Amino acid sequence: MKLKIGDWYILANTAFPEDRSRDRTVVITDLNHKSVFFDQKAGPGLPSTGSFMISRANFRKYLREVED
Repeated sequence: MKLKIGDWYILANTAFPEDRSRDRTVVITDLNHKSVFFDQKAGPGLPSTGSFMISRANFRKYLREVED
């Protein structure tokens, strides 16, 4: 899967792996060869709750695509 700036994903909450309701919707804001920078959204239509960075490997490990 090719990551692109502006794409939306659902990132798993690793603290509560059995509770998918705690997963977060994120949008990629920047990429480099090792890291993914993203804004986290608490829910549809809600403002950003923060900007974060994670390694590409971990981002791919915990992501799910947003279903239309």
